[in-house]
Amino acid sequence: MCTPLDIAREVVRDEAAALARAAEALDAAFEAAIETIGAARRVVVTGLGKSGVIAQKIAATLTSTGTPAWFMHPVEALHGDVGNVGAQDCLLALSRSGATEEVLRFVMHFRRLGGPVIGITQGRESRLAELSRHTILLPDAPEAGPLNLAPTTSCVLQLAVGDAIAMALLHARGFAAEDFAQYHPEGALGRRLLMRAEDLMHAGAQLPLVSEDQTFDQLVCEMTRKQLGVALVVQRDGRLIGTFTDGDLRRLFERVDNPRRLPAREAFEHSRRAPGEPRVRVSTVGPATPAVACLAMMRESQITHLVVVDSADRPVGLLRLMDLMTAGLG
Repeated sequence: MCTPLDIAREVVRDEAAALARAAEALDAAFEAAIETIGAARRVVVTGLGKSGVIAQKIAATLTSTGTPAWFMHPVEALHGDVGNVGAQDCLLALSRSGATEEVLRFVMHFRRLGGPVIGITQGRESRLAELSRHTILLPDAPEAGPLNLAPTTSCVLQLAVGDAIAMALLHARGFAAEDFAQYHPEGALGRRLLMRAEDLMHAGAQLPLVSEDQTFDQLVCEMTRKQLGVALVVQRDGRLIGTFTDGDLRRLFERVDNPRRLPAREAFEHSRRAPGEPRVRVSTVGPATPAVACLAMMRESQITHLVVVDSADRPVGLLRLMDLMTAGLG
């Protein structure tokens, strides 16, 4: 007697075997279909029932990888939606049998507009194959499962061929990771490739700026008020002198009896590390520096913040390691 686990394994094995057959069955018709889709203005993907669900996924995958596409229900198409398409568009029609009546009627109306039709079906002699400019034939594999009735293997095959089409087009278009990120700006890859220092930096009123001739008390107050753990000491013309951190504050009190009498620049200079101590350079970046590059710089230099400067070396922002981690880049 078969157990549920036995059934599950059999289903997966049957579908995997059908996929292997589908890979071997792809031929020149597939290459011709890729050329036709690549030349089209947009791709309309259609199907009914479970094939319609797969068609929606294929349309979404095409769109997200650089091929403008959308799903159109065959019945809705025949009641007005076909007005959205024209001869420059391409129809990708899914039907296991190739005889789905609603899909065939849509295909015939689409052909009257002059656009090419690509059929994905198991029906080698089907009406859909006859009406299609190119037909991608799926292997005539039985549905997986005890009853051989539920759309299982046929859906997996349609989905795999749809993915194959999307990836072949992606390759043909020279679609790169940066292009993918443009379509997925809030995904992990999008954040990593698109986010810049200026997107995450603390700027404007949040920036802890202290002029070189301000007092030590003003330096500490600015550092405390902005709550970023650092103050940026600048020249009178706004150019950066350096950063003053909590560690600098501790060193200053160790070396100077009454630091409150010092101007900010002298306090900064007295707080520098001794010659024998490891040097921590002030690292600056431009506003357009990729956030991932900022993260790499911080990790390599073992620092926790970067000063964002303009072309004249004037601070315009402060970027912390914590900001990058919070943005999901760590």
